Amino acid sequence: MKQILQKDELIKCIDSCLQMTSLPRDIYEPYIARPFQTTGFFYDLSPYVQIDQNGYILNQYERGIKMLHKSTKVADEVIYWILEDTIFLTVHIDMMRQYQVDNIQTHLPNDPSIHQQIVERVNESFRAIGGLYEQWHHEGKRASIETPAKK
Repeated sequence: MKQILQKDELIKCIDSCLQMTSLPRDIYEPYIARPFQTTGFFYDLSPYVQIDQNGYILNQYERGIKMLHKSTKVADEVIYWILEDTIFLTVHIDMMRQYQVDNIQTHLPNDPSIHQQIVERVNESFRAIGGLYEQWHHEGKRASIETPAKK
């Protein structure tokens, strides 16, 4: 059985991957530890991870209701899942800065060129990370991770 990585080890792996990209550290840094919080406000559709002796419990909430509760023993799945969310969020926030919008009163234009820029930057980030995480990104593995386990 593979070793279960602890929170600090997972965060270090995620941070190392993100450092390979051109994403602004000041944007992504606050988000790499958030998936490991166990109390307080849970952001909609963001990944949350609990660690126990058997592996990792993946949780996701929507409007305060747990929508996903799934177990895995694969640390790479946890790292990838958090990378997917963090990279997309970082790119989106960086684009908001670029277009000087606040996502409250003003928003990114609903324009295909904006969507294309986001997709390209996310793909570029995974290309910089490479390996299994890039492969999983292109295969759409996030969808399978976020599919509830069959009972």
